[in-house]
Amino acid sequence: MSLALSIQPFSDVLDIYGDADSSSTFSLSGHVSVSLVSPSSLFVRRRPAARVLLQSLTITFDGQSETLSPATGYAPVRLCSITRELLPGGPADLSNEGHEDSDKPCLWNVVFDIPVPGWLPTTSVYGDASLQAAGTSYALYVTATFVDTNKGHSSFSFANICGPVRSCTRTIDARRRSIILRRFVEPQPGPSSSTFQMSAYFVDAHHAPDSEGSSRRSIPGDVLKKIQVVASIPSATTMNETSLPFVLRIRGKDLDDSERKHLKITEFSVDVEQIEVYRTHSSRGDVDEYPIPPQSRQPPRIPLRNPHPTHTLYDTGLLGTFGSSIKRSFSILPPTESGRYIISGDGHIFTLGHSASPEDDWYTLETKIPISTEPHMCDWAGMQKRRITESSPLFSVAHYMHVVICCEYNPADSGETILERLQFSLPVKHVNVPEVTIPSRTATVENQSEDVQKNLPCTQTLPAYSQLFHSNGERKVDYSIPLPLYEPPSAS
Repeated sequence: MSLALSIQPFSDVLDIYGDADSSSTFSLSGHVSVSLVSPSSLFVRRRPAARVLLQSLTITFDGQSETLSPATGYAPVRLCSITRELLPGGPADLSNEGHEDSDKPCLWNVVFDIPVPGWLPTTSVYGDASLQAAGTSYALYVTATFVDTNKGHSSFSFANICGPVRSCTRTIDARRRSIILRRFVEPQPGPSSSTFQMSAYFVDAHHAPDSEGSSRRSIPGDVLKKIQVVASIPSATTMNETSLPFVLRIRGKDLDDSERKHLKITEFSVDVEQIEVYRTHSSRGDVDEYPIPPQSRQPPRIPLRNPHPTHTLYDTGLLGTFGSSIKRSFSILPPTESGRYIISGDGHIFTLGHSASPEDDWYTLETKIPISTEPHMCDWAGMQKRRITESSPLFSVAHYMHVVICCEYNPADSGETILERLQFSLPVKHVNVPEVTIPSRTATVENQSEDVQKNLPCTQTLPAYSQLFHSNGERKVDYSIPLPLYEPPSAS
């Protein structure tokens, strides 16, 4: 008797929509194939029927995250472990009676539907590039417990010879099936050309660090506090965009005529930074934010199902002690881009007002910051590639736009020119948006195989629940589509 298991999800890729949210779930569906074939006999031409009592069939969706770096060593965490019993009604009696001599096994498909938490981080690879890749991964595991009830036949087979020394109850596992998690955010187009609406920040610019020392004279604080700055960037930017819209508005509120005359803005510079943080332990706040299994179910008490090959070396402690975290940061501007922008004219932007009161005038600077889409440098963690903004118990990625405004001030009591650099930072969110494929009208049904159409996963044709409904159950309305014009009924 030969019993085999195979995991067949509808798709090996699970798309999650919206921001990370512990109150949302997404469906991972498919079926488990259970095949049964009769054993080969050494002396009898006709093979006996195979019969088993399938006592249990469980499927587990398991997620894990591992960080590996020269400074922190190896750190694992179990993100989730969701188990479902696929035989809730009790044991099932399986037999291939009537098909004993067939070369094809008898097959039973048992469907499954696993709710996957919406807070889980996406599948990704990160860590020490000199070793085998670590990161965040997910997989399905299936285990079957059964009893061979095929007793009493007189054929001489290898299974019968070994039967007396085998346990009555046996357990088999299916081959591990990897699942890729991807996260998408619905675009929210605004009046600008960006995919997402612009968000305005009323910033408090402060002095930038000065490498020349603190003895250098600075612009008086009562003058600087009158400079108001409003910066606007998209609420999110997609991973396939090559530039980031940026609007900078500056005005001098309550500046007198003398201060407006002697104060200039000469240039500003912009840099977009990606910060990756690798940790070895989750903080107490992370436990509240990420509902991971308790410590009693975390390694080393319960090892990961698919740990990194080097985990045994770090578990022994022979490689020394390591720190609790390490930060990796780099600019995602193109290598040829300096990020420096020169203000046209003489820089006296506070005297260019055309309204009755110069205080009501905003000087507006608008540009697009180029973003590199290809990695161009390499360090201990591999290529410095752009990632989505994401946070998880052991690994997080954040993005910031750093802006520096260069000012000049000529006090009326001296001919000295005071140079000042004001800086501020804005959070930038990098996301993936779902791709919308429009079928070509020239495509015909004859050009497509019927088998291919039947095997298409449901995830390619059905939208996610969050795309159609709000979290409170109300249906989403696309207000960008105008209502039809009212036409009075025609007189009959």
